[in-house]
Amino acid sequence: MIPTELSISSIETIYRKIKPYINKTPLKKAPKEIDQEFDTSIYFKFECFQKSGSFKARGAINNIISSTKKDLQGGITAVSAGNHAIATSYAAKIFNLKNKIFLYESANPYRISACKNYNANISFTNANIAFEEVKNAENKGYKFVHPFDGPETLQGSATLGLEIIHQLKDLNVKIDNILISVGGGGLISGVGSILKQHIPSVKIIGIEPIGAKGLTDSLNDNSPLTKVKINSIADSLSAPLHMPYSFSIAKQVIDRMINVSDKEMINSMIYAFNNLKLFLEPACVAGFAALKNYVKKEFKGQNTLILLCGSNIDYHSWNKLIYS
Repeated sequence: MIPTELSISSIETIYRKIKPYINKTPLKKAPKEIDQEFDTSIYFKFECFQKSGSFKARGAINNIISSTKKDLQGGITAVSAGNHAIATSYAAKIFNLKNKIFLYESANPYRISACKNYNANISFTNANIAFEEVKNAENKGYKFVHPFDGPETLQGSATLGLEIIHQLKDLNVKIDNILISVGGGGLISGVGSILKQHIPSVKIIGIEPIGAKGLTDSLNDNSPLTKVKINSIADSLSAPLHMPYSFSIAKQVIDRMINVSDKEMINSMIYAFNNLKLFLEPACVAGFAALKNYVKKEFKGQNTLILLCGSNIDYHSWNKLIYS
């Protein structure tokens, strides 16, 4: 059962509160040529045009506006490979909050620069000790803004699902499938919880890299993994662990998980550039990879939405991945 805090009425209230601080990102029908390429009627949700560059802004904002002044008086802290760090840095700036942002040492220079542009107080870390360092920051009075777990974070993701529902209604379209990239599981859990309440028949398809399939394995084990082996170019999808709350929602709403290779994501990055004229990071195009290589025949004649969840990548980093 979907918890009360993720009910349609609750998310409608949250959406009204965060709306002044986020973009209503476009949902558009794909060109006919793309439909023909994939044998399905495709729609894109361009969350890559969100403030801070990804859907993460929604959860970061909601964590802050759902907190008391006392909760926030010591500042906020976050940990991320990049997108959540940028989003939390953005939120800290617009609400004028002290912050301590833990970025993985592997974060590319563009993401580091994006955090600095929001005046973030950056500390570098790695996946093995990151959450311990965040705990130490919490002990010093910082409020932890979780990248993919907890009611406030999932409510933020759920507003994206609500926005999709509103836009589909405006287009008079009912989708049969939605392809959602998966890192820690907060996006697919939040979006999926709302879509399943509005369109019970919709198929929620999660996409993970072969080298970071923590949620796939967690679902197979019926328990969230506390340590995930990571080996993928999609750092935004490389969560080092999974958490009970988001997992409890994920297992209710996900119909299927698909694992894609780094090569398949690279090919999809090239495809997105050639056909959408966008430089998109691997995490953002995982849906293309899944559709082309794993479910193309199954979705024939149906309406399929690809959620372009976000992209914070510069040309140099994009080019390096393409020619790696």
